[in-house]
Amino acid sequence: MEEVGDVEVVILYWKEFNSLVNDIIENMNILVTGSAGMIGGYVVKGLIEKRHKVIGVDQRMSPNQYQGFAQVVLDLSSKSGIIQLFEEVEIDRVIHLAALAHTKGVADTSWETFKRINVDCAENLFEACAKYKKPILFISTVDAIGMVKGLITPNTELNPISNYGKSKAMAEGRLKEICKVWNIYRFSPVYTPEIKRDIEKRYYLKYPNLAYKIGDGGKFEVLDINGAVASMVDWVDKEVDNTIHVIKDPELLDINNLIAAEKTEGRAKYVLRFPRWMVLYGYHVIKLVFGKSNKTYLVFKALWPFRTTE
Repeated sequence: MEEVGDVEVVILYWKEFNSLVNDIIENMNILVTGSAGMIGGYVVKGLIEKRHKVIGVDQRMSPNQYQGFAQVVLDLSSKSGIIQLFEEVEIDRVIHLAALAHTKGVADTSWETFKRINVDCAENLFEACAKYKKPILFISTVDAIGMVKGLITPNTELNPISNYGKSKAMAEGRLKEICKVWNIYRFSPVYTPEIKRDIEKRYYLKYPNLAYKIGDGGKFEVLDINGAVASMVDWVDKEVDNTIHVIKDPELLDINNLIAAEKTEGRAKYVLRFPRWMVLYGYHVIKLVFGKSNKTYLVFKALWPFRTTE
């Protein structure tokens, strides 16, 4: 199917597609937003392997093609397009992944851009889920928690700092106001064997040669892509109970082990070691100058990494 923005064309395609695979695939119809993204591509594959049908919504076509996967090119800012989709396409559950998270290559990284994509577009989808009584899983982030020390629970008061964290926290609030049946999964930083940009900042000053450690090294909560996918695929068969969960790997990421592994691959040739007292002093200086900002938040996370109850 060629890339189109006309929802009517997509709906016609869905009806033809649905009739072809209906006798083959008997499980649920899952709507996945952000289906052409890094995580979205893995989720679609995982759902298809569990014999679900997937309606993928994104602003671009995914190169992945599976039997049981129908793609919809749709901007979630279009309320009418979303409503038309829900009117015409059979949907059992919704997984909302689409978001602005990484700013590399993004021309406008203002708060207004984050709010438009991560809050306003999400609200359009939430309203459709509420109107048609569809359970929804909203994928949020631990960045919505922000600068909080100590053990973190789903009920910890949020104190987001980054535009990404603020927008996701705001969207969580709107979800709970609008929808009756939902779950929120706050993902720890997600990585794949090929893409580790969310965790590399914890041990690289400049990839691939200049690494660093604070004190004796740290341990961080992260999330392998397989764990992320498993959590979403499993959700499809679970009771939807209006709860929030932090999704993370069972084991912490150990910076010492990771740098050692990088060295065996010929990377991390130089490792800078910063005494913890020096970084702590620098944190307080930066906080005095910049207050609670992205700069202080990055150092804060290095000194007091998240420790959650699940």
